[in-house]
Amino acid sequence: MNRQAYVEYIQAAVLEGRRQYERSIENWRQSFDPDRFLGMYIPPGNIPIQAQTEGFLYQITGEREYGEQAKRMLLAIEEFKSIIPESIVSRHPEYANGIPSFETMFQGTHYIQGYLSIKGSDLVNEEETRQIEDSIRSAIHGMLHFPEWGAHNRSMLRVHALSLAITALGETDETREWARLRDVLAEESFGRWSIEDSELYLPLWLISCIVYAEHTGREEEYYAKPQTKYYFDYITQAITPYGQIPDFGDSHYNCNWYLWYACLQKGASRYRCGQMKYAAERIQEYAARQIEGPPSVFLAAYYSYAYLWGDDTLDPVKPDWKSGLLLEDVIGKKILFRDGSHEDAGYFLHNFRDEGDYAYTPREYLRRTINAPAEKAHHGHADENAVLMLAKQQNILLHDGGYRDQAPNGKYRADIYHNRLVFREGQPGEEGSMYEFIHDDGTYRRVTTELLHFHTFGGIEYSRTRLNDPYRQMLWDRAITYLKEEGVYLVMDWTVSQADQWLSTVNLWHPGKVLEARDDYFVGQVQHIYRYPGDTQPFVNRKELALLIEFPGSGRRKGHEEIRRCYGESDMIYEADSRHAPAGSMNVFVTVLTPFAVQDKAEDYAGRVTVASLSPENDQLALTYRRPGRTIELAYKLDLNKGLLDTPHYPKYSWDESRLAYGSIESDADFAFVDRDASGEGSYGFVNGAGIRLEDRDLYLTPVMSSYQFHTGTYLTAHHKWRAWTGPIG
Repeated sequence: MNRQAYVEYIQAAVLEGRRQYERSIENWRQSFDPDRFLGMYIPPGNIPIQAQTEGFLYQITGEREYGEQAKRMLLAIEEFKSIIPESIVSRHPEYANGIPSFETMFQGTHYIQGYLSIKGSDLVNEEETRQIEDSIRSAIHGMLHFPEWGAHNRSMLRVHALSLAITALGETDETREWARLRDVLAEESFGRWSIEDSELYLPLWLISCIVYAEHTGREEEYYAKPQTKYYFDYITQAITPYGQIPDFGDSHYNCNWYLWYACLQKGASRYRCGQMKYAAERIQEYAARQIEGPPSVFLAAYYSYAYLWGDDTLDPVKPDWKSGLLLEDVIGKKILFRDGSHEDAGYFLHNFRDEGDYAYTPREYLRRTINAPAEKAHHGHADENAVLMLAKQQNILLHDGGYRDQAPNGKYRADIYHNRLVFREGQPGEEGSMYEFIHDDGTYRRVTTELLHFHTFGGIEYSRTRLNDPYRQMLWDRAITYLKEEGVYLVMDWTVSQADQWLSTVNLWHPGKVLEARDDYFVGQVQHIYRYPGDTQPFVNRKELALLIEFPGSGRRKGHEEIRRCYGESDMIYEADSRHAPAGSMNVFVTVLTPFAVQDKAEDYAGRVTVASLSPENDQLALTYRRPGRTIELAYKLDLNKGLLDTPHYPKYSWDESRLAYGSIESDADFAFVDRDASGEGSYGFVNGAGIRLEDRDLYLTPVMSSYQFHTGTYLTAHHKWRAWTGPIG
């Protein structure tokens, strides 16, 4: 879209808003519930939005009719307070100086922006100006009773409203007091890291930071900070090649795309970045294909930001999307596997984001202030080490679990609604519901995570992340191997019990609807996605592909149950293991995910991955992938301490003493593979090792080095570990 297209859309939306005005007001009256969501008064939401968009059109066209309509909305906001019973008013100390005329965070930003568009013009006389500014003042006064703080959206939305209100009312003793609060609230967010992990809420935080920088004259400072640019790059790299924004944390399907769109237009123009411009356009194009009905004045409000912030002279540049970290392993803590940048490319998003070890005080403040015990502060889920999304050829094959059906707590934040392992004390009954056994009160228990490996070998890509769960007393590594040419994902989960306990570990996958269930595999397909509670027209997914889910070599209890997930009925596939787990005992789960065309037979793809060997201690694993003309052997050192030497000498490893046998492969590496065709030609690779041997032939050994031993004053000869290596098999 360009500026002319924005104006045309906003003009059409404004006219539609006028046509729908009376009906919207009547719907508000009919549905008004004084006890809804904390019993806070919220006037009709169409009024602030209409004020902003009418005012915007007046500002850019100069046509007086738009200004008159904006004024009408700004004055109308006072008409509705009489609907509130006195019993409701009396229980709110924040109403002591009068009922706030509008809700500050989500309505105030629109209402005040509408006023700024006509402020100082001859459209408003002195009395009208006083009424509008008193309406603004009343909302800010109410907000002062709860100035929520921390680097997150609810704090910065207050800053957003305060910034606009201070500009609107000008400098007075009162607004100077507001400015002090504004700056205190913004301090933890201005050019710093957000504490949220939520696709829905991050853009609210970001757009508020943008507006704060504008209204305080600090834009040069703000955009010069690397943390600022990070978030524009983050969402640019996160979107699918066809333009969908993956939902993670508290979110709904592809929600708030218009906020990301406006923010990316700002980022593109500030940083002169064609890739941000391209990402913005893809987001808008994808979302526009899902929109039905007349032009939306709500959407028009955000197109007005895009008009003001975008640059039509900047050419979009298509990113060369590849697999990699999103964006790194400290704040983002996500890994993306991709097989290209074309629209139908495969997309696999793995999240290992924990709360982090920053912003301790705001996180604790939120935990002690807000009734949301299932929440990972802030607006995050128990989705560490979970697969959030799998898509191929624009078919969504796995997706996140949603947010909540109703306040206060986010039901779908709990671990069981994600594609991950869950741990529970005890064991389920033989015939009972697995869902009922693993379903608990959903309280979030803090864990810590870290990246162990990510490396791409071209056709084979590998990651390994670690989760430490002190509540369940478990260590859990998830390794993902992507066989890119085959389109197959191997998910290896390795656990260590850190206490003597009776433990059930359940490997969960949520593929939508189970189409086929056999003893050795399941077939699932996401047929539709509900986008919010009560969605009567859910997103209809493409259905050319289905997902084959296998648990090779597993003799464990397996099955599927229908549960409620993401606001609708959904099938949960599980593989469950219950045992007495002494401290230090290890366990392994292997899952194979294969997207395939529905006109094909699942059995033609099943069984290609086998467990070639698994040590009795569950500390090393070998898998083999076979199909006609190709064999891939994969070796996983599960216990990364295996093979280390108990000696005073350094290094604590050697090729001769540290290498482990995995069938035809020997290696000391954390991960190694051999990929061969029918003629025996192919490639090898390894991560964190000194070498790899195939059938008594060394494919590669690192050059030897001399290692000085300080405690003896002597030298040893040793092979050094390399971070990673790959090469051809001659």
